[in-house]
Amino acid sequence: MTWLYLLAAIALFAAPLASPLPDATGITPLIEALTAQTQVPNLVSGVILHTRLFDTVAEVVVFTLAAIGVRLVLAGDPERKRIRSLDDPPSQVLCELGSTIAALVAVELALRGHLSPGGGFAAGVAGGSAIGLLLISGGADRSERLYKLYRADLWEKAAVVGFLLVALVSLVGLDPAAGRFGSLLSGGWIPLLNLLVALKVTLGSWAMVQRLVRHRGLL
Repeated sequence: MTWLYLLAAIALFAAPLASPLPDATGITPLIEALTAQTQVPNLVSGVILHTRLFDTVAEVVVFTLAAIGVRLVLAGDPERKRIRSLDDPPSQVLCELGSTIAALVAVELALRGHLSPGGGFAAGVAGGSAIGLLLISGGADRSERLYKLYRADLWEKAAVVGFLLVALVSLVGLDPAAGRFGSLLSGGWIPLLNLLVALKVTLGSWAMVQRLVRHRGLL
């Protein structure tokens, strides 16, 4: 029976490959219209942060509620005195190197997400991954000190409020000059919204992962 299930699964996933792809000529006017409306080369960022901005506001609110939920669920658990992490130097070096690369990628995706593949959510995932790698390599205490020193919780709240305010201004139609197409300062509010989303997702991920480490003892 296992082979029968395997063959059925292969047939199910291979069936779409047997049919021809739809004609893409009818999509060209839609792409041109979106490009003219958003004034950014990355149409995904244009749709998320302009055409369907109201949906993105709801997604940011949902992520914020999820972060609050993690904190409330773990608030009643005692903190672990011993946190498991990698203790061999080669693995620690590799994690720190990966964390540095992920942080640089996060900055690139946040700044140029409206010009090339990327954006605020992708940048936030990369930033959260950078922090997670540091925690895995034994930087939990240092991470917590930095979190409290720079008041990352306040910056996270400010990013949410800033995003909602800028989104409201954009939704009512008060857009700045679009700028030169393909330049860094183009697309109206889209670059700023990308940065605010990246900051919110990164700091929210930092808070949730740090809570899991502190109250569960490991990732």
